[in-house]
Amino acid sequence: MGSEGLSVCRILSKLQFAEYFKPLPRLCLLFSGIVIYSIFITTAQANESLFGRPVSEFEVLGNEKTQARFVIRWSRIKIGQSLNQAMLDLARQRILNKELFKEVTVKAVASGDKVKIVITLVEKRYALILPRLSRNADGDIKVGLQLSMDNLNGGDQSLRVLVERGEASTGEESSRYRIGYRIPQYSQPYEYYVAFGQEIANTEDAATGFTNEVYDDFISFSVSREWYVANLPRSLKLFTGFTYQRVDLREPYPEELDGIEPGKYNRINLNLEYDGINYELYRRTGRHYFFTYLQGLEALGSDFDSRQFEMDARFYQPINELDNFNYRLFMGLSHNTPFNNENYGIGSSKTIRGIDKGSFTGDALIFGNFEYVKGFKKHRKFRTSAFIDIGNVYEDIKSIDISDLRVGVGVGVRWKAVSFVRTDLVVDVGYDIDTGNVKFYAGTRLNF
Repeated sequence: MGSEGLSVCRILSKLQFAEYFKPLPRLCLLFSGIVIYSIFITTAQANESLFGRPVSEFEVLGNEKTQARFVIRWSRIKIGQSLNQAMLDLARQRILNKELFKEVTVKAVASGDKVKIVITLVEKRYALILPRLSRNADGDIKVGLQLSMDNLNGGDQSLRVLVERGEASTGEESSRYRIGYRIPQYSQPYEYYVAFGQEIANTEDAATGFTNEVYDDFISFSVSREWYVANLPRSLKLFTGFTYQRVDLREPYPEELDGIEPGKYNRINLNLEYDGINYELYRRTGRHYFFTYLQGLEALGSDFDSRQFEMDARFYQPINELDNFNYRLFMGLSHNTPFNNENYGIGSSKTIRGIDKGSFTGDALIFGNFEYVKGFKKHRKFRTSAFIDIGNVYEDIKSIDISDLRVGVGVGVRWKAVSFVRTDLVVDVGYDIDTGNVKFYAGTRLNF
């Protein structure tokens, strides 16, 4: 993480969030790493004789679905700016980083006595329906459909709809659906996000015969602002927002189920992000840091005063033209968790592969994912990986013992669906070092 990472940890450790954050400086040492230098490949062109002249107009080509005004905003080139090569290179990379286009070309041409910026796009496909089928080692089966729609209204809005039915090995049946909508609005230096959704889960308990219906509604609003700091190649982003979440249960709810506690969890969200990732067609390079603090407030109608703090760091280090060494470091701490749930667990493709899902839960989590990704020159869409996952979940922050860690190792394959947005076909096989268990994982998103 380098000196800037440690300095952020020192600042955060001084914040008086709660009593349980006092050991934070010691834990922050886990997140010290090397500084990653990104490679930079461009397709941006200009006649050098135009350098130094002010930009006077724009032209966007190939945007069948995307609104030109959004593309121009994403480029961050403004009328009147003095033209140079770095400006064109950065504009292209910023547009690529939206992950909405297969190819982006940015060039400057003379238009009479003026300078025109021409942005040419090759768009991806923005609608995808995927069947979902999963079966874990315990014999639990889930089937369903997921609809993903991106770049709605030509402005990077997105819709996610999930419909799913499941049958557990114990005979319990469940069904759920979830809908979410993301609406980014761009008015630099601010960005606004609105998201909402609903999830309904019906589970028939085999012991009591009671059909447990859980209704989970949420709506959130957040605003971010860029914060430019000396010696950082990109700006930081500060987020603040509010989330309303309500969980209701069908009455009468049998006490013997000892399950979810209904109520409202209304919370403020404070986030700090540094996004230094560059997106290429088949891989990513760079680094990303994200710090989160959530606080439930009874003054806002919340039934829980829960609080949560997370540090998430991801690194994508190019080894050569084809191969990458990627790793992620994560720490999460929570207190007085809502709905009678523990916030964290291990045993999934997002934490430690090879371990039974939900077999270990708690309110404090630390883990690291490390993977070597091998590319192939003649088959750029196809990649293989070898990985090791290390970490554990603990009852609370006072119980953290970094000598008590679980380890999973394994191999996997990835297939990049370049025509779709943020879609990679992923298959991993994880092996639990302690128990010898083997788990298979499949999905359409990269693990981190």
